[in-house]
Amino acid sequence: MSIAIGFALLTALPACARHADAPLAIAPPPIVVKVKDTPPTELLTCADRPDGLPEDPSLIAQIPTKIRAGIIRLARAFSTNADRADRLVNWNAPGTCK
Repeated sequence: MSIAIGFALLTALPACARHADAPLAIAPPPIVVKVKDTPPTELLTCADRPDGLPEDPSLIAQIPTKIRAGIIRLARAFSTNADRADRLVNWNAPGTCK
């Protein structure tokens, strides 16, 4: 290593170091919101998650590509909505939906 590079590193690296007088970043406290009304009982049931399609490769090969893509989109949307419903139930009664 040349002397010029070593000198440049010695002058640049201390500037990157944290200084003792630098204040620590303090995270704001969490916001707690009290819910006055609970949702209707039909919204407080865990999502029903039925079994999916059979995973037999010979059956999957019979489904046309565009239909299969539509089934996948529907399944992902159903999963997202079921997760959202379970989060609502767990928000009101923690640990109800697993």
